[in-house]
Parts: sequence; structure tokens; C-alpha cells
Amino acid sequence: MPLKLVTGPANAAKAGAVLGSLRERLAESPVLVVPAFEDVEHSQRELADRGAIFGTRVLRFGALYRLIAERTGSDDRCASPLQRTLIVEEAVRAARLHVLAASAQGAGFARAAERLVVELGRSVRDLTPGRFTNAVRAWTADGPRARYAEELADIYRRYRAGLEAAGVVDRELAARNALAALVRRPGSWGGSPVFVYGFDDFDALQLDTLEELAGATDVTVSLPFEAGREAFRATARMRGHLVEERAAEETRLQAVADHYHPASRVPLHALERGLFQPTTTPVPADGAVRLHSAGGERAEVELCGAEVLALLRDGTPPGEVAVVFRAPDRYGSLIEQVFGAYGVPYSIDRAVRFGHTAVGRGLLALLRCALLEGGADDLLAYLRTPGLLREPALADRLESDVRRAGVRTASEARRVWERTAGRWPLIELDRLARAGGAQPGRWPGEHRTPSAQAKPDTALVAELDERLGELFAAPYRRAAAVLTGAQLDDARAFRAARGALAELTAVAAGGRARSDARRVHDMLDALAVRVGDDPQPDRVQVAAPEAIRARRFEAVFVCGLQEGEFPRPASPEAFLPDVDRRELARASGVALPLREDQLDRERYLFYVCASRAERLLVLSSRYCDEQGDPESASPFVDDARAVLSGLDDDVRLRSLADVTWTPEQAPTAAEWERAIAHRGPRAPVREVGPLAEPAAIAALPVSEAVSAGALEHFAGCPVRWLVEDVLRPDKLEPDPEQMVRGSYAHRVLELTLRGLRQETGQRRVTRANLGHAERLLLAAVRREQAEFRLAPDQTRVRAAVRRLEFDLLRYLRHEAERDGLFEPEHLELRFGLDPDGHPAVELADGMRVRGVIDRIDTWNGYALIRDYKSGQAATYKFADWERENRFQVALYMLVAQRLLDLEPAGGVYVPLGGKERRPRGLVAAELRHALGSDFYENDMRGPEEFEQIGVWAQEAIATVARRMRQGRLESCPDSCLWRGGCSYPSICRIET
Repeated sequence: MPLKLVTGPANAAKAGAVLGSLRERLAESPVLVVPAFEDVEHSQRELADRGAIFGTRVLRFGALYRLIAERTGSDDRCASPLQRTLIVEEAVRAARLHVLAASAQGAGFARAAERLVVELGRSVRDLTPGRFTNAVRAWTADGPRARYAEELADIYRRYRAGLEAAGVVDRELAARNALAALVRRPGSWGGSPVFVYGFDDFDALQLDTLEELAGATDVTVSLPFEAGREAFRATARMRGHLVEERAAEETRLQAVADHYHPASRVPLHALERGLFQPTTTPVPADGAVRLHSAGGERAEVELCGAEVLALLRDGTPPGEVAVVFRAPDRYGSLIEQVFGAYGVPYSIDRAVRFGHTAVGRGLLALLRCALLEGGADDLLAYLRTPGLLREPALADRLESDVRRAGVRTASEARRVWERTAGRWPLIELDRLARAGGAQPGRWPGEHRTPSAQAKPDTALVAELDERLGELFAAPYRRAAAVLTGAQLDDARAFRAARGALAELTAVAAGGRARSDARRVHDMLDALAVRVGDDPQPDRVQVAAPEAIRARRFEAVFVCGLQEGEFPRPASPEAFLPDVDRRELARASGVALPLREDQLDRERYLFYVCASRAERLLVLSSRYCDEQGDPESASPFVDDARAVLSGLDDDVRLRSLADVTWTPEQAPTAAEWERAIAHRGPRAPVREVGPLAEPAAIAALPVSEAVSAGALEHFAGCPVRWLVEDVLRPDKLEPDPEQMVRGSYAHRVLELTLRGLRQETGQRRVTRANLGHAERLLLAAVRREQAEFRLAPDQTRVRAAVRRLEFDLLRYLRHEAERDGLFEPEHLELRFGLDPDGHPAVELADGMRVRGVIDRIDTWNGYALIRDYKSGQAATYKFADWERENRFQVALYMLVAQRLLDLEPAGGVYVPLGGKERRPRGLVAAELRHALGSDFYENDMRGPEEFEQIGVWAQEAIATVARRMRQGRLESCPDSCLWRGGCSYPSICRIET
């Protein structure tokens, strides 16, 4: 029986012709074949609305193949998509590759090979490995590409051998076997007529299916086509093939406009008739076709979401609205954010990688920690799997510990975890390591057998399956939970991963795939997991153009109309580009479809989008990206302008800078409130002010001894003091390198000068003992290095230690050249810190201070305070002390006077780095002869002024103490940091 072909443009009532014939033959159990899953449900509902509730099946081609196999008794066992992937990867691994050897190391090589073998199965009937080998040999004919062709054939041969060894066939071969059985027994089909609707193209396998079915029953196919139309160049080839080579009987239908909404009929029908035609007379758009222009992807989705919401509020059913993207997955996250916030019910077929789900992230991190090169972040990711820790703060504490310690590897992070009180051994890492073939050891990941990474052992898969079940169940333990919403994504991830592990076990058992740790990790990571709600017909359909071609909608939004996105550029096939396909077909007769000329196809898909709307069509493009770089709109927008006039008169705009809507355009109550707040006067920011609650004031630690640094912090910025000296939040990062360097330098200098005194009896560095002092310093640098981690990276540590060595050696040489009579007496003098040491010192207004004085040089009852600074420059000259509230050295001068009964001779800040080595600060001019020449002249002060410094310091300390006791908090961004600026703007809430 010949094929019956129904052709016509998009709106030629082809559905009525096909589905009308189907309803007339319900008694014969007809079969309707449609392109997509959404079309199955829509067609079932449409048939039911017209009385065809029983007696018909609505299928896609995959289900049609299974139905043919069932009726003909073909019982092939089909490989699942994952099994086929594994077999292809094993074929690539085992193939003898030379020309393709380097390419085969790439992650995408096996995926490209899988696409090729699928295409070979769909495109060529009875393509055995031998036939393909002969075909590529005829193509290359011992030419320069002969080796390349032989390697392609070897991959295909090993793939087919892998299928045979596993006892399965791929879906294409199963379909062809079922068709062969149908040819042998055409009566087995049972006479059910077949109707094929909604397609605009068929591959060779589908064409063979239609032809073989036509030998057993009536087959009616609809195809969009109209002679002489540029929009149908992509379908013209298929129409010619069906009519001329498959001898189809064609029925041509003419365009009709009855289905359009009356107010939109003229412009929408004109667009369908005139799109891509060379000469047309523009017709007014009259609001039936509109343009959107947005700055960035989010603005584009927000424009679309707002208008969709307006349509729904006006009574348009959600299922009658389609939002079309050329690649919907790319916009899935934005759609979820914007449509979710606007309350738009939508349906999108979206998938993410297993490694991007909560369960997948935890399982893969566990696998990396146990058997691969896992890092500290992997252990944290595993511990943060939802439900695994009853106290999630434990993971936060571990993160703080490992970051501050500069820990990089998972094994080091595990040591930190298990050596901390209140935590437990992570024995699951040991179990997984043993299952993967690791040598027994306390810390998994450190010692493995050389073959652990290639061991085809199902024990690893079984252990992973058990860990997967525990991670999935952890958040719902003892809860008897009914999963809803986002929780269903975890269930889908669990089901997909468990099925993948089961299939891997089955394939690996036959020796056709590896199950080592790296292979299992990469397989699971790339596993696609569908997320979001199941597609439903009563929701706004967010879909690709191919998914809406079989039905109409009241409103269609075509988004992402950008140059390079829609139309999509051609992507040549990795192994056999079009030029090779032409040569292969000429040489061997093995014809594969050409892929590089895509513009005709893209034109047709835009025509599909433009012809699906019954009342409103919106064409949306962007004039710039999210960074503000200009973008070009699709040429298809200009094609629409050529048919319709007035499109640019009502363009809806949303710029990149529009953080809110105008109140008139705000789509939701929340957006309206934001718009009003944005337009209204700015509320004054409430700055940090003095504490008012007595309990809060009483909680301030001012009754205890306060460090000199805390006093300076408060004088510089009370908010910084509150955060760093009172609240003292846990830090997630290591101490700044400059701070660690300072502590390191202080300790090394203390050990050097103490050692010099003990070993030589000399208190200061001189030219005579400089060499001895340098040896002591270098030894101290090495000995103390483990206590001061300058950087997480070992290379940076070595460089930082080397820089510190040079700086301190230069400092010793400067000390050796210094004249004067003062000698070091007290090194790292601690007061108010140790119960058995020096007590805290009361200086002013009952304020007791504590701290550590780096060094006190003495002579004849006088004390010179030296405070080390490890930075590159000493900027603390005496003239700046009062302005910058820098009274720490002055405070130490008072402490030395009261604690040690020494008269102050001065206080200076000593630079340990930079080119200038002379200290800056305050020194007594009358002691010039004893102090030496190592000081700046403008830092010298006479007796009266020197005495006034002590008075100023006491008054400054008293003022700070009084304000500290009163809780006089205020933001001081000008003096918070050394160069100005706020350390904690989110707490101060001020603009600087």
C-alpha cells in the first residue's frame, strides 16, 4: 500500500485531515505517532475532547519500534543509553589508535564516537562492521587518510563486538531487526492504520519504518510544505524523497486563517504567508506581534515573565502560552528564579548533572576523598551533604580549622577532623577505599596499590551503592517524609545513580567496561538527572522550537533571538564532516546525512515559532549581554519587520540598569513595593551609635586588663574594636601573611638576642659578633618555621621565609653599625598576661593595661622602647601620633616607668623591612649622646615637650577608657584602616 502524504503550510488544517481520518477508523485500533512526549499527552487530550477516548494509541517512534517488535515477536534485549555509553568507551579504550590516539585522551572523544555509531545505525540499513570497514577503505583507497579510516572502522567493530559480548543490541539495531521481522510477516502487524503527525523531518530509520509499515497497513504522514516558499526549503528535500523515492500519494492543502483570533488574524496570517518571501507589502502589526529588547539575559526573562503574568491575569489559560528558546536548558536557572518569583506556573524539561545535585555532590566528594586526589574542600562537601551531620556547625568549624592551617588534601583534613574532641572516625572512607582496592592504611588516599585505579571489581560499585542509599535517606531519617517539590530532585538523582551503578555492574561483569574509581566517578558526574516538576499541560510551556511544532497556542514568546543563538551556527560532525560524507557516499554507497548547512533548518524553525500563535506573538532579543557588551539581534527579527509595519512603535524595553520596574509596570506586589521604595526618598542610614542597654554595657570587657592594641583599636574605630577585641568571630581564613610574618620575626629576634647574650655575654649586636648573631638568627628561622605558617602554598612559604631571612639579616647588620650606649635588656616583656609574671599596670582612670613590649633598651636608669614593625616602611613619626591616635609606644613608656622604675628616654617604631632602617618616634634630645645617631632630628624633643607627651598619653588613655566603659560606639571610616576606609561596612552600614 502506498504512503499517503498530506502537505501544506503551518496553518492548512493538516491536523484536521490526519486526526479526522484517525477518528473515522477507531474500530481498527489506529496508531498516532508524534514527535515529543508533550505532543503525546496533548494529542490524547485533543482526541478525547472529540470523542476518541478508546481504541487508539499515541506513541513516539521509540515506542512504535517496541510495538512492532512486540507484534512481530522480535525479542532483542536492548542496551540502555548508559550501557551503550560504557560499551563505546570500552571500544575506544581497546581500539588500536595512532592517528586518533591524542584526540582519544579528551573527555569528549567517546561522546563524539557514540554520536557517530548512533548515526550510522539510524542512517544505513544492514551496516555490519565488515560493510563499514569496506566502505571506509573504498573511500580512502590507500590514500593519506587510510590509517584514520581504519581506526574509525576499528572503533565501530569493537563497539558491535561489545554489544554482542554483553548480550544486547542497541536501539537502532533492535528497530531494524523488528522491521525485518515485519517484512517477513506483514500480517503480524494486525492491520492497525498508522498516522504520523507533527514531524518536519525523518531520519533514514524512520523512513524505512514508514515504508515497511506501508507494506502491512495504511500509513498517513503529514509534512509541512508549500511549493515556492523559502521557509520550506528544509522540508522540501524530505517531501521530494517521500514522493519521488518512496512513491507517496500526496494531498496538498491550502493555508486557512480561521483559527486566528479575529483581532489578530490579519497580521499573524500575513506573517505566516510572507515570512522569508522576497517581496511583500507590509501589514500593520496592530499589537498582535510585538518586540522586546532587553539588556542582558535576566532582563529578557523578566520582560517575558511580566507579560506572561499579565496574560494569565487576563484569563489566558497557562497551557495556552509557549515560551520558546533555541536552547531552553541554558535559561533553566533564570526561568526558575524569575517565573518562580512572579508566581507563573511553568513546565520545562530540564536536566542537570548528577554531580550538581545535593546527593551527587556528596557521593562524588566521598569517592574523591577515599580513592582519588581529593582535597580538603571535597571532605567538606561530603560532610555538608544534607542530613549527614546533625550539627552542621561541625563542618563550619572544620572549614575554619583547615583554612587557617592551610590544609589542602582530604587526608590532612580528615586528620584535623578526627583529632578534634567531640568528633568521630570517618570509617566510611576506609570501607570505600578497601572496596576500591586501596592498601590498608590509616588515611585513605595516601597509599594504594599500583593497580587500584584499573581494578574491574564490583565491590567498589556495591559499596558506592550502599553509601548512595545512606546519603539519600539521611535528611529524612525517622521522618516518614512524603517528598514534594525540590525534594523530588533528590529522589530522581538517587534513582538515576542507582540505576547507573546497576547497569555498570552488569556491563562490567561481562568484561566490556571498567569499574575503577576514576571511571565510576566520571560516569556518575556526567549522569543527567531531570529536575523540576513533571511536564504538565496546564502550565506555561518553556520549550525548544521542535517541541511546539505539532500544536498551536494563544500566545507565543520567541526569546533569545540573537546572532549566533537563533539561528544556531552549523556544527560539523567530529569524525566525518560533510566533505568526507560526500566522498564516502560516492565511493561506497554508504550515505550519511549532511549536517553543516543549517540555515534552511533554522529558518524553518523560526517559521514554526512565528506560525504557532493564534492571538499574540512576541519576538524578544537583547541589545547587550550581562557585562554591557553590545550584542546583535537575530536577522529573523528584520525578516519579521519586512512583513509587518509598526513593530518598532511599541517595543518593550528593559535595560541592564533597571534594578526595579516602574510602579505602573511592576508585575507583582513585591516588585511594586521595590519600585515605590526605589522612587521614594532614601531612608537615612542609621549609623552605629553608643550602647544604651545597661546589660550590653555591663558585658563589655573593660573591668579586666585591656591590651594596648585594643586601646588603639578603640581610638581608631570603636566598631573595629567591638568586632576584633570583644566579639572575636571565628576566622575562616589564615591570619594575614603580614601578621604571621610579624610574630615570626619577633620570635626569631628574641631567640637571636637571648642566644647571643647566653653564648657570648654580649647584649647587643656589634661588628665583632655579627657573624655569630647571623648564625643564631638563621638557626632560629629554621627552628621556628613550623610554628608560623606564612602561606597555605609551600612554594609561597619558602619564598616568604627567604624574604624574612634577608630582612632580618639586614636588620642585624644595621644594628651592628649603630652607635650609642643603650643595650637590649628586656625582650618580649609580658605584663598582665601570666599569673606568675608581671602584673597589669594601671595607667589612667582605673584602666589597667596588659600586653607585650617587643624590646626595652636600657642605660643608666633610662629605658628606650622599641616596637618592631615588619612592614616595608615606618610611617609612625612622632608628629603623627596625636592625629592618628597612635599612643601604644607612649603607653609602653609609662608601663616601663611604673613597672620597672625606669625613666623614659623615648619610644620608637623599628622597621624590619624596606630600605630605610632608622626608627621613627620620640626620643629625648638631652640623651642624644647616649642614644646615638640612629634617629631623625625632628623626632628629638626637649625636656618640657617630652614631659608633655606623658601627660598627653595619660589623658588620651583616660579618654579612651571612659568612652570604652560607656559603650560609646561610633563608625570612624577615616581612621579605621591605616589608609582610611571601613573594615566592616556591613556592620557599620555607612557609605564611605
